[in-house]
Amino acid sequence: MSMSPDYVAQCAQLAMLLELSSSPKPGNVDRCHDFSEIGFSDFLVSAVSAYPVFRRAAQEQTGVGSLILQGVRSWEAWNLHSNTHFGSLALMIPLACAAGAWMPGRDLREDLAQVLQQSSVEDAVHFYRAFLLAGARVADVDLFSLKDPASETQLRRDGRTLLDLMKLSQNHDLIAREWSTNFERSFLLADRLAERIGESGPNDGIVLTFLEALHAVPDSLICAKFGAERAGQVSLQAGEALRDGTLEAARMMDLELLAGDINPGSTADLIAASLFISLLRGLRF
Repeated sequence: MSMSPDYVAQCAQLAMLLELSSSPKPGNVDRCHDFSEIGFSDFLVSAVSAYPVFRRAAQEQTGVGSLILQGVRSWEAWNLHSNTHFGSLALMIPLACAAGAWMPGRDLREDLAQVLQQSSVEDAVHFYRAFLLAGARVADVDLFSLKDPASETQLRRDGRTLLDLMKLSQNHDLIAREWSTNFERSFLLADRLAERIGESGPNDGIVLTFLEALHAVPDSLICAKFGAERAGQVSLQAGEALRDGTLEAARMMDLELLAGDINPGSTADLIAASLFISLLRGLRF
């Protein structure tokens, strides 16, 4: 028996809320602190507003670009105009589509691969519109730039699907790399989360897995804002905080990153998607 759309949406929403509230997750909004322009309550609103879109994704199982755009537009009804969960939506909407058709005993990644392969030119166009509406940030590129209004015309002319675009960006963007590898890291981190949470509980398990992921691969949002060298330094700091054995080093790292407005937001999105996978697979606390 396949999962109900409501259950899929519950897992998605809980994943977003667990990722958001875990602390100290260096450089990110959590239950202990806000950013100057956007706060914990804004992310709560964002997670709640996405519920109907995740439910629809599990029912319809197609049109990922349109669904991502609907997720961003859902913020407007709650007077939310800053980017909160754009990266999370880009990762979790395809997972919700796959989960709607998935049955226990089957490989969720096989169903996910079909969803990604079925992406269309219209999905790419809708994704561009969602990006602009969210005000998200990515590295500058020359071809099919998300920041260039003319890119929509180029997409239609060249017949580029959303998966095509993600493959073009996989070398400099964590979200695009997941799309291009059938969410390889997300599934590996889902296993790691289950292990860490079993050992240390939900909060510490999520924080430790976040540090592990940040240490392994520099965050693409930091790369886009501050350059590859600074992103690499933050990854080294994450490794040092991980070796500390307590969360004290993570707290100190959090204060330093916040003071410099350095936000490993792409890694946080990756953790949200991995938590979603873990919950779909039956993770409980």
